[in-house]
Amino acid sequence: MKAPGWTLTIAVAATVGVQAARPAAQGAASTPRSVNELLQTARRQVQAGDAPGALESLRDARTLAPNSEEVLSAIAQVALAARLLVPAITTLDALTRICSTVPQYHYLLGVALMEAGDMAAAVESLQQADRLAPERALTLTALGLAQNSRKQYDDARRALMHALDLEPENVDALAALAEAESGVGELAQAEEHAQRALARFEAHPTANLVMGIVLMKRERYAEARDALNKAIAANPASPAAHYQLSLAYARLGDDANARQHVEAYQQKLHEAEERLKTLRAATSGERPR
Repeated sequence: MKAPGWTLTIAVAATVGVQAARPAAQGAASTPRSVNELLQTARRQVQAGDAPGALESLRDARTLAPNSEEVLSAIAQVALAARLLVPAITTLDALTRICSTVPQYHYLLGVALMEAGDMAAAVESLQQADRLAPERALTLTALGLAQNSRKQYDDARRALMHALDLEPENVDALAALAEAESGVGELAQAEEHAQRALARFEAHPTANLVMGIVLMKRERYAEARDALNKAIAANPASPAAHYQLSLAYARLGDDANARQHVEAYQQKLHEAEERLKTLRAATSGERPR
Protein backbone atom coordinates (compact mmCIF):
# COMPACT_ATOMS: atom_id res chain seq x y z
CA MET A 1 0.00 0.00 0.00
CA LYS A 2 1.26 3.49 -0.92
CA ALA A 3 1.29 5.83 2.03
CA PRO A 4 -1.19 8.70 1.55
CA GLY A 5 -0.29 12.28 1.14
CA TRP A 6 3.05 13.15 2.65
CA THR A 7 5.12 15.81 0.93
CA LEU A 8 8.80 15.08 0.41
CA THR A 9 11.24 17.94 0.45
CA ILE A 10 14.60 18.80 1.93
CA ALA A 11 13.09 22.03 3.24
CA VAL A 12 11.31 20.21 6.03
CA ALA A 13 11.16 23.25 8.26
CA ALA A 14 8.85 24.91 5.76
CA THR A 15 6.78 21.76 5.36
CA VAL A 16 6.02 21.11 9.00
CA GLY A 17 6.12 24.62 10.36
CA VAL A 18 9.05 24.33 12.77
CA GLN A 19 12.31 26.18 13.11
CA ALA A 20 15.14 24.94 10.90
CA ALA A 21 17.30 24.05 13.89
CA ARG A 22 16.19 24.09 17.50
CA PRO A 23 18.48 25.02 20.38
CA ALA A 24 19.06 21.30 21.05
CA ALA A 25 21.09 21.15 17.84
CA GLN A 26 24.34 22.21 19.47
CA GLY A 27 26.50 20.71 16.72
CA ALA A 28 24.78 22.76 14.05
CA ALA A 29 25.41 25.99 15.93
CA SER A 30 29.16 25.43 15.98
CA THR A 31 29.52 24.68 12.27
CA PRO A 32 26.61 26.40 10.50
CA ARG A 33 28.40 26.91 7.19
CA SER A 34 29.55 23.31 6.79
CA VAL A 35 26.19 21.85 7.73
CA ASN A 36 24.38 24.38 5.56
CA GLU A 37 26.62 23.57 2.60
CA LEU A 38 25.91 19.87 3.00
CA LEU A 39 22.17 20.55 3.16
CA GLN A 40 22.39 22.63 0.01
CA THR A 41 24.35 19.85 -1.70
CA ALA A 42 21.73 17.30 -0.64
CA ARG A 43 18.96 19.54 -1.99
CA ARG A 44 20.67 19.69 -5.39
CA GLN A 45 21.19 15.93 -5.36
CA VAL A 46 17.51 15.31 -4.63
CA GLN A 47 16.53 17.62 -7.47
CA ALA A 48 18.86 15.64 -9.76
CA GLY A 49 17.29 12.36 -8.66
CA ASP A 50 20.37 11.21 -6.73
CA ALA A 51 18.81 9.99 -3.49
CA PRO A 52 21.83 7.85 -2.45
CA GLY A 53 24.14 10.84 -2.91
CA ALA A 54 21.76 13.08 -0.97
CA LEU A 55 21.66 10.62 1.91
CA GLU A 56 25.44 10.45 1.98
CA SER A 57 25.66 14.25 2.17
CA LEU A 58 23.05 14.29 4.91
CA ARG A 59 24.87 11.61 6.89
CA ASP A 60 27.96 13.80 6.75
CA ALA A 61 25.86 16.70 8.02
CA ARG A 62 24.55 14.52 10.83
CA THR A 63 28.11 13.70 11.87
CA LEU A 64 28.67 17.43 12.37
CA ALA A 65 25.25 18.07 13.94
CA PRO A 66 23.89 14.79 15.33
CA ASN A 67 20.86 16.38 17.02
CA SER A 68 19.94 18.91 14.34
CA GLU A 69 16.24 18.74 13.63
CA GLU A 70 16.76 20.13 10.15
CA VAL A 71 19.31 17.46 9.26
CA LEU A 72 17.30 14.60 10.78
CA SER A 73 14.13 15.78 9.04
CA ALA A 74 15.90 15.90 5.70
CA ILE A 75 17.32 12.40 6.16
CA ALA A 76 13.91 11.02 7.07
CA GLN A 77 12.15 12.55 4.11
CA VAL A 78 14.79 11.61 1.56
CA ALA A 79 14.82 8.04 2.92
CA LEU A 80 11.03 7.87 2.72
CA ALA A 81 11.05 9.15 -0.86
CA ALA A 82 13.58 6.47 -1.78
CA ARG A 83 11.59 3.83 0.19
CA LEU A 84 14.62 3.14 2.39
CA LEU A 85 12.50 2.25 5.37
CA VAL A 86 15.12 1.31 7.97
CA PRO A 87 16.97 4.68 7.89
CA ALA A 88 13.64 6.50 7.62
CA ILE A 89 12.20 4.75 10.67
CA THR A 90 15.29 5.00 12.85
CA THR A 91 15.68 8.68 12.01
CA LEU A 92 12.01 9.42 12.66
CA ASP A 93 12.30 7.58 15.97
CA ALA A 94 15.05 9.98 16.91
CA LEU A 95 12.96 12.95 15.79
CA THR A 96 9.92 11.86 17.80
CA ARG A 97 12.13 11.77 20.89
CA ILE A 98 13.97 15.05 20.25
CA CYS A 99 10.83 16.89 19.05
CA SER A 100 8.15 14.90 20.84
CA THR A 101 5.42 17.52 20.39
CA VAL A 102 5.72 17.85 16.58
CA PRO A 103 2.80 15.81 15.21
CA GLN A 104 4.19 15.55 11.67
CA TYR A 105 7.09 13.37 12.81
CA HIS A 106 4.75 10.93 14.55
CA TYR A 107 2.60 10.88 11.41
CA LEU A 108 5.55 10.22 9.11
CA LEU A 109 6.82 7.50 11.44
CA GLY A 110 3.39 5.88 11.31
CA VAL A 111 3.39 6.02 7.50
CA ALA A 112 6.88 4.49 7.33
CA LEU A 113 5.90 1.73 9.77
CA MET A 114 2.84 0.96 7.64
CA GLU A 115 5.07 0.65 4.58
CA ALA A 116 7.30 -1.73 6.52
CA GLY A 117 4.33 -3.80 7.69
CA ASP A 118 4.57 -3.05 11.43
CA MET A 119 0.92 -2.13 11.79
CA ALA A 120 0.78 -2.30 15.59
CA ALA A 121 3.56 0.27 15.92
CA ALA A 122 2.03 2.32 13.09
CA VAL A 123 -1.30 2.56 14.91
CA GLU A 124 0.45 3.73 18.07
CA SER A 125 2.43 6.40 16.26
CA LEU A 126 -0.58 7.65 14.29
CA GLN A 127 -2.69 7.83 17.44
CA GLN A 128 -0.01 10.00 19.01
CA ALA A 129 -0.01 12.24 15.93
CA ASP A 130 -3.80 12.53 16.25
CA ARG A 131 -3.55 13.40 19.95
CA LEU A 132 -1.02 16.15 19.22
CA ALA A 133 -2.94 17.57 16.25
CA PRO A 134 -6.57 16.47 16.16
CA GLU A 135 -8.91 17.07 13.25
CA ARG A 136 -6.44 16.18 10.49
CA ALA A 137 -8.01 14.04 7.80
CA LEU A 138 -4.63 12.81 6.54
CA THR A 139 -3.71 11.38 9.95
CA LEU A 140 -7.16 9.87 10.51
CA THR A 141 -7.11 8.21 7.08
CA ALA A 142 -3.71 6.66 7.70
CA LEU A 143 -4.88 5.52 11.13
CA GLY A 144 -7.97 3.91 9.63
CA LEU A 145 -5.87 2.11 7.02
CA ALA A 146 -3.54 0.74 9.69
CA GLN A 147 -6.46 -0.35 11.86
CA ASN A 148 -8.06 -2.13 8.89
CA SER A 149 -4.81 -4.05 8.43
CA ARG A 150 -5.11 -5.20 12.06
CA LYS A 151 -8.80 -6.07 11.56
CA GLN A 152 -9.76 -3.37 14.07
CA TYR A 153 -12.70 -2.49 11.88
CA ASP A 154 -14.85 -0.65 14.42
CA ASP A 155 -11.96 1.62 15.39
CA ALA A 156 -11.15 2.11 11.71
CA ARG A 157 -14.72 3.10 10.91
CA ARG A 158 -14.68 5.79 13.60
CA ALA A 159 -11.41 7.25 12.35
CA LEU A 160 -12.44 7.13 8.69
CA MET A 161 -15.90 8.59 9.22
CA HIS A 162 -14.27 11.47 11.08
CA ALA A 163 -11.78 11.90 8.22
CA LEU A 164 -14.69 12.09 5.78
CA ASP A 165 -16.47 14.63 7.96
CA LEU A 166 -13.38 16.80 7.56
CA GLU A 167 -12.74 15.96 3.88
CA PRO A 168 -15.85 14.54 2.20
CA GLU A 169 -14.01 14.13 -1.13
CA ASN A 170 -11.16 12.05 0.34
CA VAL A 171 -11.19 8.97 -1.93
CA ASP A 172 -8.67 7.01 0.16
CA ALA A 173 -10.79 7.48 3.30
CA LEU A 174 -13.95 6.51 1.42
CA ALA A 175 -12.40 3.29 0.07
CA ALA A 176 -10.90 2.43 3.46
CA LEU A 177 -14.29 2.98 5.10
CA ALA A 178 -15.77 0.52 2.60
CA GLU A 179 -13.09 -1.99 3.60
CA ALA A 180 -13.92 -1.56 7.31
CA GLU A 181 -17.63 -2.01 6.59
CA SER A 182 -16.92 -5.13 4.57
CA GLY A 183 -14.87 -6.41 7.48
CA VAL A 184 -17.85 -6.22 9.85
CA GLY A 185 -20.28 -7.66 7.29
CA GLU A 186 -22.07 -4.45 6.33
CA LEU A 187 -22.09 -5.33 2.64
CA ALA A 188 -24.62 -2.78 1.43
CA GLN A 189 -22.74 0.14 2.97
CA ALA A 190 -19.41 -1.28 1.82
CA GLU A 191 -20.63 -1.57 -1.75
CA GLU A 192 -22.09 1.93 -1.73
CA HIS A 193 -18.90 3.52 -0.47
CA ALA A 194 -16.66 1.45 -2.76
CA GLN A 195 -18.77 2.47 -5.77
CA ARG A 196 -18.56 6.12 -4.75
CA ALA A 197 -14.78 5.82 -4.53
CA LEU A 198 -14.60 4.10 -7.92
CA ALA A 199 -16.76 6.82 -9.48
CA ARG A 200 -13.98 9.25 -8.56
CA PHE A 201 -11.02 6.94 -9.24
CA GLU A 202 -11.92 3.80 -11.15
CA ALA A 203 -8.53 2.13 -10.60
CA HIS A 204 -8.50 2.57 -6.81
CA PRO A 205 -6.97 -0.66 -5.42
CA THR A 206 -8.82 -0.75 -2.10
CA ALA A 207 -12.19 0.10 -3.63
CA ASN A 208 -11.78 -2.62 -6.26
CA LEU A 209 -10.70 -5.10 -3.56
CA VAL A 210 -13.81 -4.31 -1.54
CA MET A 211 -16.03 -4.69 -4.59
CA GLY A 212 -14.39 -8.05 -5.26
CA ILE A 213 -15.04 -9.20 -1.70
CA VAL A 214 -18.67 -8.02 -1.80
CA LEU A 215 -19.30 -9.69 -5.15
CA MET A 216 -17.71 -12.92 -3.93
CA LYS A 217 -20.09 -12.98 -0.96
CA ARG A 218 -22.97 -12.47 -3.38
CA GLU A 219 -21.71 -15.35 -5.54
CA ARG A 220 -21.15 -13.10 -8.56
CA TYR A 221 -17.81 -14.69 -9.24
CA ALA A 222 -17.07 -13.43 -12.77
CA GLU A 223 -17.70 -9.82 -11.70
CA ALA A 224 -15.62 -10.39 -8.57
CA ARG A 225 -12.78 -11.74 -10.70
CA ASP A 226 -12.81 -8.61 -12.86
CA ALA A 227 -12.81 -6.26 -9.85
CA LEU A 228 -10.00 -8.18 -8.16
CA ASN A 229 -7.89 -8.15 -11.31
CA LYS A 230 -8.24 -4.37 -11.29
CA ALA A 231 -7.18 -4.28 -7.63
CA ILE A 232 -4.05 -6.31 -8.39
CA ALA A 233 -3.23 -4.22 -11.46
CA ALA A 234 -3.24 -1.14 -9.21
CA ASN A 235 -1.46 -2.83 -6.27
CA PRO A 236 0.31 -6.07 -7.23
CA ALA A 237 1.76 -6.42 -3.70
CA SER A 238 -1.64 -6.95 -2.04
CA PRO A 239 -1.85 -10.43 -0.47
CA ALA A 240 -5.57 -10.01 0.17
CA ALA A 241 -6.36 -9.31 -3.48
CA HIS A 242 -4.40 -12.36 -4.66
CA TYR A 243 -6.15 -14.54 -2.07
CA GLN A 244 -9.62 -13.35 -3.02
CA LEU A 245 -8.83 -13.71 -6.72
CA SER A 246 -7.69 -17.30 -6.16
CA LEU A 247 -11.11 -17.98 -4.62
CA ALA A 248 -12.90 -16.36 -7.54
CA TYR A 249 -10.99 -18.45 -10.08
CA ALA A 250 -11.64 -21.60 -8.04
CA ARG A 251 -15.40 -20.89 -8.03
CA LEU A 252 -15.23 -20.36 -11.79
CA GLY A 253 -13.48 -23.70 -12.28
CA ASP A 254 -10.18 -22.17 -13.45
CA ASP A 255 -7.80 -24.24 -11.35
CA ALA A 256 -4.62 -23.06 -13.07
CA ASN A 257 -5.25 -19.40 -12.31
CA ALA A 258 -6.51 -20.28 -8.84
CA ARG A 259 -3.19 -22.01 -8.07
CA GLN A 260 -1.22 -19.12 -9.55
CA HIS A 261 -2.86 -16.62 -7.25
CA VAL A 262 -2.61 -18.86 -4.19
CA GLU A 263 1.13 -19.01 -4.86
CA ALA A 264 1.25 -15.22 -5.35
CA TYR A 265 -0.65 -14.77 -2.08
CA GLN A 266 1.81 -16.97 -0.20
CA GLN A 267 4.76 -15.19 -1.80
CA LYS A 268 3.44 -11.74 -0.87
CA LEU A 269 2.88 -12.89 2.71
CA HIS A 270 6.41 -14.26 2.86
CA GLU A 271 7.85 -11.01 1.48
CA ALA A 272 5.91 -8.99 4.06
CA GLU A 273 7.15 -11.22 6.88
CA GLU A 274 10.75 -10.94 5.69
CA ARG A 275 10.43 -7.17 5.41
CA LEU A 276 9.20 -6.96 8.97
CA LYS A 277 11.95 -9.30 10.23
CA THR A 278 14.56 -7.17 8.50
CA LEU A 279 13.14 -4.01 10.04
CA ARG A 280 13.03 -5.47 13.54
CA ALA A 281 16.54 -6.90 13.27
CA ALA A 282 17.92 -3.58 12.04
CA THR A 283 16.16 -1.47 14.63
CA SER A 284 16.03 -3.77 17.67
CA GLY A 285 18.81 -1.86 19.42
CA GLU A 286 17.40 1.55 18.51
CA ARG A 287 13.62 1.38 18.79
CA PRO A 288 12.01 0.68 22.16
CA ARG A 289 9.48 -2.16 21.87
